[in-house]
Amino acid sequence: MKGYGKECDWWSLGAIMFECIVGYAPFCSENPGDTYKKIIDWPNYLFFPEEVFISREGEALIRRYGYHSSPQTAPQRQSSMMTWAESRLTVNQIKSHPFFYGADWNSLRFIEPPFVPRLRSATDTSYFPTDELENISEQSDQIESIGAEKDLAFLG
Repeated sequence: MKGYGKECDWWSLGAIMFECIVGYAPFCSENPGDTYKKIIDWPNYLFFPEEVFISREGEALIRRYGYHSSPQTAPQRQSSMMTWAESRLTVNQIKSHPFFYGADWNSLRFIEPPFVPRLRSATDTSYFPTDELENISEQSDQIESIGAEKDLAFLG
């Protein structure tokens, strides 16, 4: 009931990095309710699949293993991005983490990306797969009904 700080953003960045490295979101489920339950009980659901290679540095940045996953054992925890809020890395700790060794943070904005899409208009979707678009109307009906229920939680 008091909002959240940047620690939440670092958790989210950790989840995005997990998805980029592993290929799917860390708490994905068939339905939103199960996803929410996995997020709430994250110490029991956040793990890296054995079939996907991830460097020790990448794993340590996102989540360190080998510590007790409960708020009562704070002295035994190590900092990472996806952990309890009071143990989460700060932006400077993230930038200096071994995973980012060699990153030139000062000139990052000026480095040309390896691929620059050439858009024909502001609505050009040619770089996105469109073969599943015929199913959109069915999916949007399901999503809209979920969204309406979820919005009720924010009334007032």
